[in-house]
Amino acid sequence: MSSSGEAHGTFGAYGIGFVLSVILTVAAFYPVMVPGTVPQSWILPGLTILAVVQIMVHLVFFLHLNASSEQRWNVVAFGFAILVVFILIAGSLWIMHSMSEGMTDPDVPAVPTTGHMSGMSGM
Repeated sequence: MSSSGEAHGTFGAYGIGFVLSVILTVAAFYPVMVPGTVPQSWILPGLTILAVVQIMVHLVFFLHLNASSEQRWNVVAFGFAILVVFILIAGSLWIMHSMSEGMTDPDVPAVPTTGHMSGMSGM
């Protein structure tokens, strides 16, 4: 119940959200668990799209986020949280890439050649 005494959602709305969630979950698991149903190159983009749709279903049917004026601050707070998460992930990836680039020496081969190992043959 909200502060004004009305219910957030009806049983039917929760039922629709639940059924959509189950359908999206099965749609995501089936191509992964049954090889050959979908081309391999479609699995990652397909799972990404299904994940975004699943998030939207949860936001609308269970968290009741919508474009109404009562929900404006909740939507703004959610958008800000998404922005912060994006900045944290992008920044972490950028830092890890920079550290990886700084740790590699272009003059040293990644795999030792036989010339480097010749002194160790007597061991």
